[in-house]
Amino acid sequence: MRSSLTLATTLLLFSVVGNAQTKIPASAANDAETIRELKQEVEDLRQRMEILEAREKQSSNANLPAASAASGQQAAEISAVPSPETANNFHEVHGFQWQGFGEFDYKVLDQKTPELGTEGFVPGSAGGFYTGDLDLLLTSRISEKANFLSEIVVNEGDAQSFNIGLDRILFKYDYDDSLRTSFGRYHTAIGYYSQMFHSGKWLQTTADRPLIMQFADEGGILPTQSVGISFTGEIPSGKLGLNYIAEYGSSDTIRAAIDGSGRLIDENNGNHIDGGLFLRPVTVPGLQIGSSFFHDNISDLERGPSVRLGQTIVNGHVIYVGRGWELLNEGFLVRHAYENIPLIYNMPAFYMQFSKKIGRTRPFFRYQYINANPHSIFSDVSLRKGPSFGARYDFDDSIGFKVQLDHTLRTEKPDLNGIQTQLVFAF
Repeated sequence: MRSSLTLATTLLLFSVVGNAQTKIPASAANDAETIRELKQEVEDLRQRMEILEAREKQSSNANLPAASAASGQQAAEISAVPSPETANNFHEVHGFQWQGFGEFDYKVLDQKTPELGTEGFVPGSAGGFYTGDLDLLLTSRISEKANFLSEIVVNEGDAQSFNIGLDRILFKYDYDDSLRTSFGRYHTAIGYYSQMFHSGKWLQTTADRPLIMQFADEGGILPTQSVGISFTGEIPSGKLGLNYIAEYGSSDTIRAAIDGSGRLIDENNGNHIDGGLFLRPVTVPGLQIGSSFFHDNISDLERGPSVRLGQTIVNGHVIYVGRGWELLNEGFLVRHAYENIPLIYNMPAFYMQFSKKIGRTRPFFRYQYINANPHSIFSDVSLRKGPSFGARYDFDDSIGFKVQLDHTLRTEKPDLNGIQTQLVFAF
């Protein structure tokens, strides 16, 4: 980039000199009008130099990949930059770049026994305000190929209590496009959503995550966070755009029961392996087709402290994000095979999400389905399905507003209906 900037500067200087030579006749070298024109060209040159320097600075930060539901850009590796609209709004202090995301919510349910996913609600309330997550991203370039990332999240709990969590902390080293490594705490690469959408609700079109991709502390059933090492990169494949991802780490998931009972389910995860392949064809920009495989061993403490089982999670996804469209389709199969008990549970899940940007408005529709065996460690989830629909309106590149209606059918429980409004902002 330095060489291109130098070349551009040289060309601009020659342009000014050339123009000056054509404009200044020998007999009018001191002509006031000619001098004024030269001063204006010098000022134009200065402004163009500032633009080139700004682009160079942005390019040096562009090694951190961008991800956004609204923009249509995709990334194979763990995303460090939240969205293209806000990517250039990173603030810099003493070599650190930082970006923040916040939200403010109001939700109303049709019954007074809310579930965990309703954030700060308590039994007896059918509606209320809450602040959701405050997300802060910090990045710093260590060298030409190495950088550091951390994601700090402040979330609201019961009775307006607040907790600070370190969602991600990564040392990243990019050898080249075929090998990019991350060491530390990351969001596991189970499917597409976990890689693309992190804690900040600004990133999402919808007001919440699909239940299958919800974080464990909000009742999600997948090990979405881990500490370990991750590799990702491109595989030479021409226009197919084949990419890979491979991870090895420790999840240690403690899941909160989604029924609001207050139960904490410690899965005592063993080390996991996780890998995936996906295509991003050059001929169809915005299309991604892929699959992933995850395996670890966990405990079923309700059957006994020594009862262990193998957990295998297979994912397939077809994604298109482009030309204002957002089409997200992911399917999952969670398989639990007990080690010393002849029990095997195969539990399918999927979600579909469609949206279209119309001006500043993006109407959306989502349908989700989880069929967890009631005798498994996911007995609080069991069978759940239902649609969500609504719209997101972006006032500008930093402020958005969402309205979402949910209808959830639950086994042996009444249907749960709700409406949620959410103000999201980036700063």
